[in-house]
Amino acid sequence: MYHKLSLIFIFLIFSNLNFGQRIIKGKTLNRSTKEAVPYVNIGIRNTNVGTISNLDGSFSIVIPQKLISDTVIFSALGFGKRMIPLKLLEQDKEITIYLSEKITLLNQITITAPKQKNKTFELGNRSFNGGVYEPDTTYAGRCIALLIENKDSYIQKGLVFPAYLGKVNLRIFRNNLKSFKFRIRLNDVDSLTGQPNEDLLQQSIIVESSMKNGWLNFDLSHLNYQITKPFFITFEQILDINDRTVIADGYRDFMTKYPERLKIDTVEFEGKKEVRKKIMRGGIDLPGTFIGISSTKTNLFSCFERENSWGNWKKVHGIVCAYVTLNTQTQVTNDVTKRIENPCKDALECKIQKLCKDFMDESAMNGMQLNISKGNKTKYSFSLGYADVENNIRVTDSTRFRINSISKAMTSLALIKLMSERKLDLDAPVQKYLPDFPEKKYPISTRQLAGHLAGFRDYKENDLSDYIRTEHFDNATQALRIFKDDTLLFRPNTKFHYSSFGWNLIGAVIEGASGENYLQYMNRKIWQPLKLSSTCGDDTKSNISNRSKFYDATGQENDLGDLSYKYAGGGLLSTAEDLIKLGNELLHGKYIDSNLKKILFESQHTADNKATGYGIGWYTGKDNNGHRIWYHAGDSFSSSSYLIIYPDDDIVIAFLGNSQAGVLFDVQDIGGLVYGE
Repeated sequence: MYHKLSLIFIFLIFSNLNFGQRIIKGKTLNRSTKEAVPYVNIGIRNTNVGTISNLDGSFSIVIPQKLISDTVIFSALGFGKRMIPLKLLEQDKEITIYLSEKITLLNQITITAPKQKNKTFELGNRSFNGGVYEPDTTYAGRCIALLIENKDSYIQKGLVFPAYLGKVNLRIFRNNLKSFKFRIRLNDVDSLTGQPNEDLLQQSIIVESSMKNGWLNFDLSHLNYQITKPFFITFEQILDINDRTVIADGYRDFMTKYPERLKIDTVEFEGKKEVRKKIMRGGIDLPGTFIGISSTKTNLFSCFERENSWGNWKKVHGIVCAYVTLNTQTQVTNDVTKRIENPCKDALECKIQKLCKDFMDESAMNGMQLNISKGNKTKYSFSLGYADVENNIRVTDSTRFRINSISKAMTSLALIKLMSERKLDLDAPVQKYLPDFPEKKYPISTRQLAGHLAGFRDYKENDLSDYIRTEHFDNATQALRIFKDDTLLFRPNTKFHYSSFGWNLIGAVIEGASGENYLQYMNRKIWQPLKLSSTCGDDTKSNISNRSKFYDATGQENDLGDLSYKYAGGGLLSTAEDLIKLGNELLHGKYIDSNLKKILFESQHTADNKATGYGIGWYTGKDNNGHRIWYHAGDSFSSSSYLIIYPDDDIVIAFLGNSQAGVLFDVQDIGGLVYGE
């Protein structure tokens, strides 16, 4: 009998948990219904840190000190993921994690009478000569996966794909618990590693049983799921804290009584040496569930396991005793139809719309806008999801989102306008426009500030209060007191160091040069002339129409502070439509001096003549296919944004989202689709 319990688990559950560790506790809830979401996979990817929430959604997970700078993932079948930096979670405060249900668009399925009788085939491993005991204690979510393919000596003649999934069966060798649960998952095959990859099913299908031994059955025929290629059937054991405690106590008592029965061997498997732990005699009555394993047909099957919800997959010698049935005809007898909202006009629009909806489902982002223009005309416009989940208010094309650091790109037009009015010299010391600003060791110019070359710091990485501020400022000059007395990090022009505070200083320079409040100047000289009617400062003291709600990493509504201290560098609201207008003004417009605006996209250089890839408020470079781009992105703990201009392709793309999850949306992929059509 194989025994694969990692000793670290026993150490963690019975030792002092406060030493070099953090414990994160809370509940997982459905965003819409506020009901508990049970059996959520929780952990840190590719580590031994992973668990599953309980039936009531409660969870507790131990985070080793070495991983506290990492990100914890919350994932449930049928729901979008939550990925939360651990630094945002407090040690002693219980948290609530809201998960949003995925919305699956189904095409109409027309069922006709079969022309021939249904045939059923079996694929998998029915034999076993022992059982494997895989207890979890501190962590949970262990899986074992068997590759299902029609090949070798077990080939089923007459099986033609596609076929329909019928039943899945797992052999229980011995169960010593009052009851046990397994969740069935289907995973595709990673083309590079051959390991289990993404989930194919989005339903959480769990079977609970009190059987002592026999076949555990999962009937999946009602899903009408078509199989077209090899896949993994994966069995995930669901153990709550009570189960894990019983198992840990039983194992501890057994090893205390019979320490000599644990044998540790080194064996070779797949060309690598592995440490195997075996209980030589007895142990069959240990609390837990033993699943059937074959150790004689390892050349015929491929089997993998992982020890917890987010651990690495590892190929194993023992082949799980499990098989599936496949049917040549569907067992579903009714039509399944779901109306697709906002049908698209052409194939490219359908593809982009699907990418957007799939991303929202996977990331659990509540709402987004995506606008695309080509040749100075809007080609596609998408407004998806919710601006206000609680009140069921959907995103429209007039919903205002935070544009974060795209505020810098917006502010850059004010600099050019002031230059054209001969009110601003980019290379003059900032004290020319702000005589009360403290002089530093070296003189600082607006050009250096605009290119992140001035030496000012950015937010303090480990101090959220430096980013999330509650004080309200009436103008940009007033807000300078946050950082005006800071010393420079380096001599200006010697290195590139991104700094939103540097752009906050630019907002004050605009006030000094124009004689107006930053927001007033932007409204009068930029937003009104360019008809950017939905763009404004995110002023918490004002009642702003069509403003989206914003959601933090846990899925809860959270504005995360007052942004008046950084309007110029990251505190503006706008729409994707307005951002498209901004991009097309830079490509085609006449309002901003055409000769002067070129400097926005000319990379600045350090003193040793190294290009920084950043002009004045804009990054410059090439996309993954070598197409030239001007762009800026932005994100906060509750929003995300991207604006990209393809000057040679005459394309502008703007993306806005009401959570930070949007940083993972690949806007350049969208660009490649548009210029590649």
